[in-house]
Amino acid sequence: MEFILGLAVIVILLLILGIGADVIIYGFMGLLCLASGASALVLMYFAVRLMLSGKCTGKFTRIDKTEKSRYDAAHYMTELGELPNVFPAEMVMKKRLYNSEKTVKLRIDRGKRFVYDRNARATIISGVPLTIALTALLAAGIWFMTYHYP
Repeated sequence: MEFILGLAVIVILLLILGIGADVIIYGFMGLLCLASGASALVLMYFAVRLMLSGKCTGKFTRIDKTEKSRYDAAHYMTELGELPNVFPAEMVMKKRLYNSEKTVKLRIDRGKRFVYDRNARATIISGVPLTIALTALLAAGIWFMTYHYP
């Protein structure tokens, strides 16, 4: 809510300062394009790391903060000991996604000491093409608006 209110105040101030609505829209679309492009690059990095990872099995043990980050991640007991998932834990469907009695297939990144569970793999596989498509659509929209609207 605070973010939307702050954004509204910024837009109103820009309009008061005499900046046109078209420039504000270009700027907003440009920022969205940069953000989706950065997301695409991060997901492509994780896709490469996922392709270089090895197969293993493990059991879910707990959800807790990792040593290297500030978010709660699912931890799995693997052949290398207890390793965290690369992405934050899903808290909404926690009981359905994380079952401590079941052995699950994981991908293990031995260099970074992370695992990729099914949710992380789905996020990467679906996120890469979606963020690339969103970035391309936003860039095409900016180009179209630039050359077709004076």
